[in-house]
Amino acid sequence: MKDVLKKYLWIFSIAAGILTVSLLLFPNKKNQLEFIEEEIKKVQTHQKILTEKDWEEVDKDTTK
Repeated sequence: MKDVLKKYLWIFSIAAGILTVSLLLFPNKKNQLEFIEEEIKKVQTHQKILTEKDWEEVDKDTTK
């Protein structure tokens, strides 16, 4: 009887540990949404910078 309880306690402690680690490591939906919004802002900023550089190059080419 004691061996069976130790076995189940061991399995329960492993399952609890896996659950705890998964809850700490995997972001919730709010964090995922914030991450996606930040990435969208980065892409928009890069796109804006590239567009400005492209126009500057066009201006340089037309003034020559």
